[in-house]
Amino acid sequence: MFTPRRITHFSWKQLRCFSAQVSQVVASDLSYDDHNIKWEDAKPYKSIPGPTTISLIRGFMPGGKFCNEDFSKMHKMLRDEFGDIYRIKGSFGKRDTVTIHDPQDFETIYRSSGNFPVRRGLDALGYYRQHYSNLHVNSLGLVHEQGASWWDLRHKVNGVMMKPQIAKGYTSAVDEVSMDFVRKLHTLRDKNLETPANFFYHLNIWALEAIACITMNMRLGLLQNKPNPNVDKLADLIKDFFRLGAELDFKPSIWKIYKTPKFNQYIQIMDSMHNIVRQFVDEGLESLKTKANQDENAYGEKGVLEKLYDIDRDVAVIMAVDALIAGVDTTSTAVFSVLYTLATSPDKQKILRSELLKILPEKDSPLTKANMTNLPYLRACIKEAMRLMPVVLGNARATAKDIVIKGYQIPKDIDVFMHHQALHTDERFFQNPQTFIPERWLRSEEKIETYNPFAYLPFGFGNRVCIGRRFAELEVETLVCRIVRNYQLEWHHPPPKVQFSTINVPKGDLQLRLRDHQ
Repeated sequence: MFTPRRITHFSWKQLRCFSAQVSQVVASDLSYDDHNIKWEDAKPYKSIPGPTTISLIRGFMPGGKFCNEDFSKMHKMLRDEFGDIYRIKGSFGKRDTVTIHDPQDFETIYRSSGNFPVRRGLDALGYYRQHYSNLHVNSLGLVHEQGASWWDLRHKVNGVMMKPQIAKGYTSAVDEVSMDFVRKLHTLRDKNLETPANFFYHLNIWALEAIACITMNMRLGLLQNKPNPNVDKLADLIKDFFRLGAELDFKPSIWKIYKTPKFNQYIQIMDSMHNIVRQFVDEGLESLKTKANQDENAYGEKGVLEKLYDIDRDVAVIMAVDALIAGVDTTSTAVFSVLYTLATSPDKQKILRSELLKILPEKDSPLTKANMTNLPYLRACIKEAMRLMPVVLGNARATAKDIVIKGYQIPKDIDVFMHHQALHTDERFFQNPQTFIPERWLRSEEKIETYNPFAYLPFGFGNRVCIGRRFAELEVETLVCRIVRNYQLEWHHPPPKVQFSTINVPKGDLQLRLRDHQ
């Protein structure tokens, strides 16, 4: 059972790092007695329940119980059948994966990961970069590097990408992009004042422009009437990248044994995507030379590419490529989740607008590093939206040593998937879990904070926490500020569907009604 003394396990400094990730936990029916079981007394690894390889393959075939089902639904079905821990056996060259659903087990995994945590995943991307990549750099990127080589890369980029003050230095530049997007969005509304059905595509374009502005300190002009002709192609390629990645890495596939048509298509997509992104990066590098010669800087702050280039050219290139690929659908999904939940909760939207009007008395009032410092309700709304509509299902780590989870032996080097999304709507961890309540994230002297911060970690935890977190938060906060300040948001359609394509993305027509707010 969770009790207030559970918090004493953390230092107060560590608790502040969770940014008030407070949930009202009602977990009287949970028992943690199995956490004290010794290795020699635990049940053997192979006795962990789970589907057979044949039943899993059959489940994904036409007519199978997992066919056309979302991955979160698949995991719910497995959890209902096998409980809070189950093993999906590796097949066709893939490794076993143990899935768990207990925040204290999450903590055990995270805290026992060692100095060089191993997080495997997106194997198809890693294979492509190792055997096919046309980037010509001596790095696989942060997702795929492991051990000392991973830490060497991470150590180089941490100082540039993880310091809050550095990210805040891009506030004005990102706000400029968001204001341009809002001006364009104003002209896209139909006669009902609704966004076009392909609103998510337009969010993609905004995200790509914002990322380029941060990483390369340059505008790509994507929000103009006639943007770069490669933009539409890149947006489609990124979606195909995530879609096929889910097919190859998360569903039964024999691509590690035999190069299937889908794998070959994936290689072609990666080549095309890298070619386009590399053009943008080359433009950024050329821009660096020009600015160096002219001794000028448009925003008074070096772009990430320039800062990393001063450290290591290969690091600069691979990080810029990964940012332009990984930061489009992810950030777009996060923004849409916030806008949608606010549109369906007018009372909460009103509270947020009141907060924003204090720093944006006029529609064109600037957002600055200073006036964005104290926006607790904005950040609470974002956290609550990402709880209800998370971007990712969870996080994964390979065990760094032999450990015991739920009374079972988990040997060293086993992949463990921590299904965070399942906890987000579990009443044992969040009161009224299906309701949008930003207030649950606000600190208050009136409530007893009996919670486990590991129940909600949208960006991961520890040394392998999301490297782009600070910039993603800045982008989302800035655009939400601008849209909520300018418009009264409404939703007059059935709830949007969410599709798992390596990450969660909203599916179908997405039409928000935007009424002008004076």
